[in-house]
Amino acid sequence: MTTRQGARGAASQPGDADSEPVDFEVLELLSHLLRRAHFYAEAEFAPAYPGLDVTSRQLALLFAINRAPGSSQTELAETLGFDLNTLSDLAKRNERKGWLRRVRSPGDRRAFGLYLTDSGRHLVATANELTPAYQQRLTAGRLSAREAGQLVALLRKMLGLGKTKP
Repeated sequence: MTTRQGARGAASQPGDADSEPVDFEVLELLSHLLRRAHFYAEAEFAPAYPGLDVTSRQLALLFAINRAPGSSQTELAETLGFDLNTLSDLAKRNERKGWLRRVRSPGDRRAFGLYLTDSGRHLVATANELTPAYQQRLTAGRLSAREAGQLVALLRKMLGLGKTKP
């Protein structure tokens, strides 16, 4: 069986001569663009937070605990849009790094309230100072501040993650 070279040099099968390519642009595919945006944001994260030795998900958890100390892992998972197993693993890693304490809930011995340690509060304060530059770095002059705000609002809406600031 022989193959022929298509318009872009890709091998096609005999009998394909009558078929037309599907009229679809991959750069219109939301899932593809979201994945590329995620990889871009992750690649820019470490250089934006030099010397902090923290991942974006660990930092998100620390920021959430800073806003709501004593929240349960379930509450934080809901707030951040993480599944409970992921959040539990992040909490354990952050606890090993000395950034948070997990305290058993007096009302439910299976539940933990999460609190920042002094080291965790220091990390959050340092990261908080660096975050505006990171956010700006992600848009890199391609989006205005208004457009970046709209993108955040639309993503939060799409993900069902609550209302944005007015």
